[in-house]
Amino acid sequence: METGPIVRALLHHKTGTFLVALQIAVSLAIIVNAMFIINARIEKMNRPTGMDVANLIAISIRSTGDDSDGLADIRRDLDFLRYHPDVDQATVINHFPLSGSGSGTGLRTLPDENVTPTSTARYQLDEYGLETLGANLVRGRNFRPEEVQMRSPGDEPQTAEVVIVTQALGDELFPQQDPLGNVVYWGNMEPATIIGIVDHMQGSWVNWDGLDRNLFHARVSAQNFVRYLVRSRPGRRDALIPVLESELFKLNRNRVIREVSAHEDIVARSYELDRAMTNILIAVIILLVGLTALVITGLASYFVSQRTKQIGIRRALGATRMDILRYFLVENWLITTLGAIGGCLLTVGVGYWLETSFDLPRLDWRYLGASILVLWVVSQFAAYWPARRATNIAPAVATRSV
Repeated sequence: METGPIVRALLHHKTGTFLVALQIAVSLAIIVNAMFIINARIEKMNRPTGMDVANLIAISIRSTGDDSDGLADIRRDLDFLRYHPDVDQATVINHFPLSGSGSGTGLRTLPDENVTPTSTARYQLDEYGLETLGANLVRGRNFRPEEVQMRSPGDEPQTAEVVIVTQALGDELFPQQDPLGNVVYWGNMEPATIIGIVDHMQGSWVNWDGLDRNLFHARVSAQNFVRYLVRSRPGRRDALIPVLESELFKLNRNRVIREVSAHEDIVARSYELDRAMTNILIAVIILLVGLTALVITGLASYFVSQRTKQIGIRRALGATRMDILRYFLVENWLITTLGAIGGCLLTVGVGYWLETSFDLPRLDWRYLGASILVLWVVSQFAAYWPARRATNIAPAVATRSV
């Protein structure tokens, strides 16, 4: 079919054609960038944690009396937890990973205050901590029982002499060499030797670019607030949670069991904003696609109603139903393509703005190509029903006055 007559017909309806093309262009720019952001958020939420999150239980307990023996309570709790038939391993820990709450520090590779420290999240746990987390110790060794510092309230501060680091932290500290066996320095310039390397584990703050930089040292601190991590046997986590809550309270009724929950729930709370943004953007995409389809349907219906007599004349001159259908579908395709061209320019502009203003990665142009294909399909589907009605116009309409 010649496109010349179609283009000349569209030039007689410049305003409607332009407005629909503009609607398509704006929708395309928003949809492409929204899809890119959605995918980035999904990838962020699905990053490998380096832990056995599916089987972890987080326990928070607050003491209510000043006369309790904190270390004795911790030993009693851990003995109960570790010998429970549904528990694989348990540890005391200062903060829960991926909770949004944590403790950080800075490490130097030289005992010199002029050296800029490397920031890292810091976890205090015992010799069973890495096993409880499900972290993979790939080189070096774990903590020995005698290396675990047992601290009661009022004890003098003491820095750890041995530490375990994630590979990401080791690479940041010693980019040109193997970090295992090297010495790092705390803020007070006391040294600590790296005795082990964990291949990968995420820390506390999901929006921090140093999420994979983590430090572990062996310490159990008896405070008014204590946290335990429990690794359940596969498939037993949910049944174990109420049991642990009840039994831990029975061990010492002079304290408050603040929380016994699946670690997955804590992680989910940390990603609430990302999940909400994803859902909002999905709703925006659905709304824009639906609105664009309605606008295309409306314009196609208007063109059909305005050209009733011309359609009748074409039918009288021998045009088939398929010719009429093809005419309107090609016309709609031209409008959509015009909008897609404008949408490509807008997409580049919006993508550049998001990249420079919000530190988002560069737009993957595959999203643009896929979105244009989807837009063509949606627009053709939206124009099909008005075009189908046009095929039912009889040749006799040409003899009537319009």
